[in-house]
Amino acid sequence: MNLQLSELQGVKTSNIIKIATFLLVFLVGFSFNADAQRKKPRSNDKVEDYFDEEGFGSHKLWYGGGIGLNFGGGTNSSQFNFSISPMFGYKITEEFSIGPRAELDYVHARFATGNNTSDKYNIFNYAIGGFARYKVFNPFFAHVEYQLESRADPIGNGETRRGSRDNFFVGGGYGSSGGLIGYEISILWNVLEDGSVDIPLDYRIAFTYNF
Repeated sequence: MNLQLSELQGVKTSNIIKIATFLLVFLVGFSFNADAQRKKPRSNDKVEDYFDEEGFGSHKLWYGGGIGLNFGGGTNSSQFNFSISPMFGYKITEEFSIGPRAELDYVHARFATGNNTSDKYNIFNYAIGGFARYKVFNPFFAHVEYQLESRADPIGNGETRRGSRDNFFVGGGYGSSGGLIGYEISILWNVLEDGSVDIPLDYRIAFTYNF
């Protein structure tokens, strides 16, 4: 999944602004709706009573993360890949949550260049973003996510070129239910990827706690 510099420059600023605006409006709208439905403390209630299951509290936080491991190669190349993707969310309502997500990807690649010679690469790619998720019909959920990605691509002689790009994922998934610890499988479409560089589909498997 190599990304050329010309593709990095091809993402229009106007599209990023539109997507960021959409996500902001989406989150704010649900926040106001959640606040309107939240129980208000009575005047004779203690302050700490508000921080129970009806108010703000750590019980509204959930955590998740995925780990990836991959080996590949051919006659003239070999590759090892390891990735980790932590995330956590805050439940504005029982169905709707928002939060940050990060990715860290390590790639060791080797490409044969001649008789008993090869180019070696140790590459770190990383990304960070924010997501909004809604449980449509438990255990199924809808998911949108904006992500800023930084990645380095081999250019020869063991050297790389680093660039950044914006990703915006739309899709959904299935999450196991019935306990604090579970798993989830999701399929997301990157609407900012036209398919000329990467496959726009992103398949994810992760473990969750208190989702």
